Amino acid sequence: MSAYFDDDDNSIPVWARPLGRQGYRSFLGLIESYFANRHISVAIDDEEGLVKPDQSTFPYSSTFGLQNIAQLCQQADRDEWHDLITAHFDSIFEVNDRETALPVQMEDFTNVKSKIRGRLYPADVVNHATDIVQRPGPEGTLEVVALDLPSTVRTVSRSEALSWGLDPEDLFEIGRRNLRLTGKLKPNTIQLEPGTALTIYTGDPFYAASHALILEDYIPEENQHGVLLGVPKRDIMIVHPITNIGAMEAAGAMLQVIVGMHRDGPGSISPNLYWYHDGHFTVLPYELEDRSLRFLPPDQFAELLDELGEVASYS
Repeated sequence: MSAYFDDDDNSIPVWARPLGRQGYRSFLGLIESYFANRHISVAIDDEEGLVKPDQSTFPYSSTFGLQNIAQLCQQADRDEWHDLITAHFDSIFEVNDRETALPVQMEDFTNVKSKIRGRLYPADVVNHATDIVQRPGPEGTLEVVALDLPSTVRTVSRSEALSWGLDPEDLFEIGRRNLRLTGKLKPNTIQLEPGTALTIYTGDPFYAASHALILEDYIPEENQHGVLLGVPKRDIMIVHPITNIGAMEAAGAMLQVIVGMHRDGPGSISPNLYWYHDGHFTVLPYELEDRSLRFLPPDQFAELLDELGEVASYS
């Protein structure tokens, strides 16, 4: 997929290629300087895009991913990178309303219950957060139990959940319930042609895509065929309720948006297009060929399109 994005420099890790060779070097230098200024020794895993603090200089067992901040930097002028990187990591380390992301008091469950949220992450989050409370989400993602704090979001570890004496399933239920309590996302409809439209849901920069976990709240009761769904990055959810053969055009339009948004981020989650039906998510595959997208619907979805096409021909 990286060749599609005009960067075949194999000397740069895939996650960092949009920065370019010189930009990547500058980016790593700024990351190293940030932690040096905090007197925290770190090892940087270039290939995976991870910062691993030495626990002799950092009292918490944490690993920090670099892809999100790299995507932010890619979209900004080079002279802004220092401030972006500083703000990104300061939001994790610095106190805000007496709560920080790392040492927040976790012993008393009543202290954190209202802050628990269900959140979607890319499946590779387990590369740098192996102990998190998680379960499979739509293919390529994980549903993770997170804490919504004033300055940032942090995940909940299995050991923390164990200390509360709660089953993980209870935490997932609480997470989804609290997500609902934040209210519905703001819809913005984009008309493709008469009778065919995409709805772009936004309104929460950290959890908009996670509303896919409560997608049934956004589907009309009369819907029979399910919806097309995209969650390319954390601050957006793209939906098309399937009602007619226009679903084929909607799928093509969504793929164009999903691929670009997932590439650019920040907060990339999934490059997949999903068909949500009967309570299940089905990936609708595609290929990137010579800078173009080729949609490869599975048999069940192709049969649905044929059925909708036949209905259209008689109407």
